[in-house]
Amino acid sequence: MNRVYFGKGKSEIPIVCYSGEDRDLEPGIICGPIIRDVYIIECNTSGYGSVVINGREFPVAPGDCYILLPEDTIIHTASMENPRSGFWCAADGRQMGIAIKNAGITSENPFAPPELFEELTEEIRKITLMRNDTDPGAELRRTGHLYNFLGILMKNNRSVTSDNWLAHAIGYMETHYDEDITVTDIARVAHLERSYFSVRFKAETGITPSAYLASLRVRKACEIMRKTDFSVSEIAETVGLDPRNFSRIFRKETGMTPKEFLKGKK
Repeated sequence: MNRVYFGKGKSEIPIVCYSGEDRDLEPGIICGPIIRDVYIIECNTSGYGSVVINGREFPVAPGDCYILLPEDTIIHTASMENPRSGFWCAADGRQMGIAIKNAGITSENPFAPPELFEELTEEIRKITLMRNDTDPGAELRRTGHLYNFLGILMKNNRSVTSDNWLAHAIGYMETHYDEDITVTDIARVAHLERSYFSVRFKAETGITPSAYLASLRVRKACEIMRKTDFSVSEIAETVGLDPRNFSRIFRKETGMTPKEFLKGKK
C-alpha cells in the first residue's frame, strides 16, 4: 500500500497542490493501491479505464469527471485497447471538502454531473497549463480556477435552508472535527437555531449532534492509531478531544480503552 502526501497543511480556502495531464499511458497499466491526503479531480477526455475506490470498481469513459476523496484506497487502471487520457488536479482545503460534500460527491458516488463535464474540464485544463508558472500571482490564478471549478460543480446545489442543511452540518463536522467546535457553531453553519437544529438532527440521524461529533472523532482516532505510532494524548489532541476525557469517550464508542485497541493492532 502506497501513501502519497501532496497537502500543503490545513488550509481553510481551496488550494491547488499539483496538477498534470494523463496521456500516452501504457495499455493495461495499474496504479495502486494508493492512499492520498488530498482531493484528486480527474477529467477523462478520451479512452477508457476504471477507478477502484475502497474495493468498489467504477468504469471510466470519455466525458467522466470524478473526484477522489482523501484517505480512500484507490486503484487506477487503463484499458488495454484504448487507455484513458485527460487532466487531473490534486487540491486541498476545508472549504473545498464542504463544497464537494454538498455537491453530493462521495466515495460511493464520485462522478460529477455529465452535463457539466466541458465546463469543469476547462478549469482543470487551465490549472494544468499553469502548473509551471512561478510568478507572484500564479498561485492566486490557479486558486481562482479551482474556485470556478467548485462553483460550476455547485450549480445545481439547493439552498442550505432546504434539505441540504444536514449535509452542511455533517460536512462542517467532517472538516472541523479536530477543532474546538460546539453545537452552536454547527447550527450556525446549517442556518438553524441551536435547539431546533438539535431536534431536527436527532430526528434525521437518530443521535444528537454532540454524539455524532464524538463518534466521528473516535472513528478518526482509530484511523490514526492504525496508521501511526502517536501517543494516546497526541491522538486525542489531533481529533479535537481533551486527553483527560479521551479514554472514557473512546471506551463508550468502541467498548475498549485506547490502550486495548492499540494492543489489538499488533
